[in-house]
Amino acid sequence: MKPAKKCNTLSKASRNKLIMHTTLGATLIMLAITSYILDPVYLIAKYQLRFARGTKFYDLLKADEIQGAYVSAYLFNVTNEKEFLSGQDHQLKVQEVGPFTYQEKRINKNFELDEELQELRYNPYITATFVPEMSIGDPADFNVTLPNPVLLAASTTMSTYSFWSQIALNILTKRYESKALLTKRVQDFLWGYDEPLLALGNTVMPGWINFRKMGFLDRLYDNTRPYKIELSVNDEDKFKIKRVNGVSGLACWNYENPSLRTRCNSFEDVYEGFSYPPGLTPETPIRIYRNVFCRILELDYAYTKTVDYGPEGYLYKISNRTYTMNPDKKCLCNRLGCVDGLSDLSPCFYGFPFMLSNAHFYGADPKVHERLDGIAPVEEKHGGSFLVEWKLGTALMTSMTFQLNIPVGDVSFNKEVKPFSNMTIPIVYFLVTQPELADNVKTAFWFIYVAGPYTMLAVEILLFTTGLSLLAFTTRSFFWNLYMNETSIGFQVAKTPNKLNCELPLITDKEQLYQCVS
Repeated sequence: MKPAKKCNTLSKASRNKLIMHTTLGATLIMLAITSYILDPVYLIAKYQLRFARGTKFYDLLKADEIQGAYVSAYLFNVTNEKEFLSGQDHQLKVQEVGPFTYQEKRINKNFELDEELQELRYNPYITATFVPEMSIGDPADFNVTLPNPVLLAASTTMSTYSFWSQIALNILTKRYESKALLTKRVQDFLWGYDEPLLALGNTVMPGWINFRKMGFLDRLYDNTRPYKIELSVNDEDKFKIKRVNGVSGLACWNYENPSLRTRCNSFEDVYEGFSYPPGLTPETPIRIYRNVFCRILELDYAYTKTVDYGPEGYLYKISNRTYTMNPDKKCLCNRLGCVDGLSDLSPCFYGFPFMLSNAHFYGADPKVHERLDGIAPVEEKHGGSFLVEWKLGTALMTSMTFQLNIPVGDVSFNKEVKPFSNMTIPIVYFLVTQPELADNVKTAFWFIYVAGPYTMLAVEILLFTTGLSLLAFTTRSFFWNLYMNETSIGFQVAKTPNKLNCELPLITDKEQLYQCVS
């Protein structure tokens, strides 16, 4: 008997072809799954928006001029001056006049990127330019009547001093003919008017009061004060504030005293508000700090919103914790005390008793404005909200208000301001809004959220189905070749039964079959 022959079911070329098809199919399926999990569109966008020399963010922040937020001023014009000062009216009637809108222009001076520490440092220098098309008119053409903030603040301060100090203020009030209510152009109230008491303070105490004119926007955009900010540029805490003027918290609120350090005055989870870290979640804590606020604003996640040009954002609102008495605000209560709905601003206003609130005292106890007629708080107009795209941390929308108020104490010692005793007087509020995103930015978001993902999904489906088809084809080819080979052997056995030393029904394995056909 001849030795058993080895039956090769597949040729070498066929085996190599099947191996190649199997490898390619498996690779395409893995590519499709990996692409679906990693989201390459997001990774590319995240890489493009990283912060390093030569990147878009770097060039933007280092630009000679950055177009910033719109700031709209609304002044509380007094409409019953004579009746209130005479005592005929118990309530002060006020009427909102505005908006007078300006756009911030910003230059980040002394711009420095420390790549080793992953820190960005600069001195913001901010100015404001009038925007006529967003205003009711030229502020130089409108006259309004406002309470005299300098006289009211000085009287409130002196109300806690000695009798002789109060007498001295009365003498100065009469000498300089300072009035409790002033009628001036909006332009003067916003950018500065001569105030004799202020000029006197500047002459007598130039180290304390370094300006001679009173103007609300002029004081808010005071670029003479030192302000150096240091931010992180790591992806994990991108654009988080680390230090201001070299301090890791609010020096004006006693952060430098270790025993008084709390979350209230520390830069924990604090940002400037123009951008945030990528990969936010609703649980990511976010707080806002700008120099003009003189405090950290607490934000609360409200809901998720999809914008019409594609991106999905988290909407945050200014938390009630910002203006209510609670542990988050405790560090702000050591000067003027804490009042629900109001927050002390005196450390940033040369010690003068000014307080901050939402516009129209939104969220405050109604008792705060019970002697005011014309206050009508509405959340949509007077609250604050921030829409942040969560994948890349981009600010899509900002709208918030802050109002300057004077908490007047018992000033009955001064005849001129006596009718204002124990009132909180609103002077002006500002609406801050973010400009609409440029068309090219909207297009980029549309690609990131709409065109890119759908294109990648189509590619992933194509890769997966192609890979699956190759694997199916390879499997079918393998078993088909095996079957055809087995059939061919059986056919040879069936054709030569008389030459075999075995009977076909007794063949039970391949080895015996090979021997039969040998």
